[in-house]
Amino acid sequence: MTAVEDAAGAAFRHCGELAASWGHGEEAPAFWPRYRVRKSPRARRVRFTMSPRDGLVVVVPRRFDVRRIPDLLQTRKAWLERAAGRVEEERKAHESEAPVTLPGRITLPGIGQEWTLDYRATDSPRVTAAERAGNCLVLFGDTRKDGSCRTALGRWLNRKGHEHLEPQLVRLAAERGFALNRVVVKSQRTRWASCSRRGTISLNVRLLFLPEDLARHVLIHELCHTVHMNHSREFRTLLERHDPDCKENRRKLREAWRHLPAWLDSRPGRW
Repeated sequence: MTAVEDAAGAAFRHCGELAASWGHGEEAPAFWPRYRVRKSPRARRVRFTMSPRDGLVVVVPRRFDVRRIPDLLQTRKAWLERAAGRVEEERKAHESEAPVTLPGRITLPGIGQEWTLDYRATDSPRVTAAERAGNCLVLFGDTRKDGSCRTALGRWLNRKGHEHLEPQLVRLAAERGFALNRVVVKSQRTRWASCSRRGTISLNVRLLFLPEDLARHVLIHELCHTVHMNHSREFRTLLERHDPDCKENRRKLREAWRHLPAWLDSRPGRW
């Protein structure tokens, strides 16, 4: 479940319309989009993602024959239809939202905190965030620049993630008997979390905005990947043992982007 980058820095490559290669006498779905191929040196298998920002992206191992992709997509028609429906729903929700403004209050259900924001303009061109008594977060600097304020809030969120998400995961691992190698907390674009083959778990700082039960579900899911780096029957059995409500939590997680505030720069498309 790792969000991978092409180490060689190769750009996304546009492929032709999928409808043209659907074949076999079937009519291509009306929503059928263009797709982009992303080659990754770390990918062990083909992975599909879909989001309003990137559309349909196919992540493949470096030596994979991309001519096989249309046939693979035919086996994922049901998933593609569901994913396209979710993307369209999210797009419409974005269009109906009021213009994005900086927050006056930030609620972090994942750690049970709520913060009131105070913007104080100073001569400094850099915006910094400082915590004050009474859960007040004060932003100092050129607070007239929304982008600078969002950057400062992002740095603050990363600190909160390291302070709370990392200890939560370490505590869960100890309680449930998982061997945890390393924890990384960062802003991820497409995943709520990921686990590498070396046992490093990366947590998306956006987990702070999820209800506590959903955030806990993601942590347990990744801990199970330290034992099974797949979604095999053995993995599902282990996950159900540690999270009996995992199927319901998984369903809720598909709509979890709704918990994220509009001022965040992006939303995870899958996990």
